[in-house]
Amino acid sequence: MTEFLQQNFRPPQGDSNRRVQVGCPYERFLTHRTPAFTGEVDPMRARRWIQDLERTFEVCGCTEAQMVLYGSYMLQGEAANWWETKRILLEMELGSLAAVSWQRFKKEFDDRFFPVSMRRQKVQEFNNLVQGDMTVEQYARKFMDLGRFAPHLIATEELRVERFQEGLRHEICRQVAYLRIKDFQELVDLASIVERENSFGVGSPPGQKR
Repeated sequence: MTEFLQQNFRPPQGDSNRRVQVGCPYERFLTHRTPAFTGEVDPMRARRWIQDLERTFEVCGCTEAQMVLYGSYMLQGEAANWWETKRILLEMELGSLAAVSWQRFKKEFDDRFFPVSMRRQKVQEFNNLVQGDMTVEQYARKFMDLGRFAPHLIATEELRVERFQEGLRHEICRQVAYLRIKDFQELVDLASIVERENSFGVGSPPGQKR
């Protein structure tokens, strides 16, 4: 691994005390135990892996070059084979691995492991999402999970509140709508209280208490 880093990463010159330049030593990155990605056929797993990586990068203060280098080194199996070929093509196009931005890495990764067809499917799932037989908390988790694939539909707090409220079960929506709540988490909390106080449980027919 040391040889790999020496060959592919050169720390920038200048003030070594500035984190924006020095970034994160590989040993520190490893302490966060971000799992490897092997290229399994699971687009959602691929998306979660990228998100886990980005959280680690943020905590560690990784530089752009380190993001690409560390991220690519966490690829194994089929994913590693894909990267070896893609890396050569990118180096031919851009001149060196150092010229590959993290955004470009993510684009290439998504094109391979989280294709456009799957992204569109997730957007459609979000469009169709309603509480149904879920509890308010379950609905909220599903709402936030799928909402990541349709950020344009919930780009503001107002849109987020409006869309979530529209999907609540009718008997719950009716009791919170008149309050004109503007904060998403406040809406979730209040809807949960209404659900508990009225015993609107999972699987209960609309308008019926358990």
